[in-house]
Amino acid sequence: MTLTLLKPPLDELLLPAGDAIAFIDGASGEAVTAGLRCSLVMRHGGRLLGRSRVTVSGVHHWPELAPRWRNADPAAPVLADVIVRDELERFQPLSLPWPLPAIAAGQIIGGTVLGSARLLRVSLLSAPTRRPPPGMASIYGLLTWAASGAAAAWARVSYLDGDGRVHGGASDTEGRLSLHLPRPRPNRPASPPAPAAELRVFADPALATASVGLGAPDLLAFAALPEVRALADAGATTAYAPPAFVTGEPLILATLGLSPAHRELRLAPI
Repeated sequence: MTLTLLKPPLDELLLPAGDAIAFIDGASGEAVTAGLRCSLVMRHGGRLLGRSRVTVSGVHHWPELAPRWRNADPAAPVLADVIVRDELERFQPLSLPWPLPAIAAGQIIGGTVLGSARLLRVSLLSAPTRRPPPGMASIYGLLTWAASGAAAAWARVSYLDGDGRVHGGASDTEGRLSLHLPRPRPNRPASPPAPAAELRVFADPALATASVGLGAPDLLAFAALPEVRALADAGATTAYAPPAFVTGEPLILATLGLSPAHRELRLAPI
């Protein structure tokens, strides 16, 4: 009889002291191993406490932090933030409170406790500057507030496809949205048509104001945004329903009844 020992990933065996973060591409599900810069800064005053070191598999950690910062209790008051930016412009920036959250919320999709240290796994959303990943479908849009015409910055978008899968996206400071997902399955002649896709949008101008200092939205506040209504027509309050994909073309989200110069998806409070 042969005994096979299954070994956990090396990063989890040799995780440096203190909490750490691993990042996942929300579109592909793959680990993001390069191109990210994670800076730990004081919440008040913005003083830089340290930049992360990165393991080969993409785990970010801060081994040079003073013990009182590195081993902070998750229940302790939040005094700093981890600012995450992608130097390759593939993903939207975000900020995480430090001490890191103790529970999964929003883009925090899981974690592992390793002795006194925790490894959080965080999903990253596509930036509007990202090139479409090969073999994927793309959704684009310019999100604005119907009442003022201002950009709906840091809005959270949830797209439910015909197969029941949910895909997340976020607008940037200018309201630009880019979301990439697996291509829809073609309908078979003998099969009933797939259910219509659904779009939900969550936004609050207050988050855009609060994010100015860090240049990135707080992950927990982003997850708790209130739902708003995307408008189907500029002259009505009917909720927007996304059209079906056309093979080989991106899907553009836009409210009807607007001039070509204002091809945008307008939002209103519910």
